[in-house]
Amino acid sequence: MHIFGMNTVAATYARQNWAETMELAKLEPITITDHSRPAVVMMNPKLAAKALQALEDAIDVAAAIKAMASIDAGAPTVALEALAKELGIALE
Repeated sequence: MHIFGMNTVAATYARQNWAETMELAKLEPITITDHSRPAVVMMNPKLAAKALQALEDAIDVAAAIKAMASIDAGAPTVALEALAKELGIALE
């Protein structure tokens, strides 16, 4: 597991030192502030892709847990065969 600290730089500094800011962002995420408030995060694209995938996975898991709780509480379900027939899908 990686725990990333996040450097923070002002937008003015980032603009004036763009090459350095980009090099730092390749190593770890950097929050760029505008008037002392977080505005954007700059990070390595591979890390960003992993972070977005992890977020999507977490959302999917939460939806599955909610669906299972609904079924456990007695919500109606549909048999796979009935759903496939309704959608015109042949099950093999």
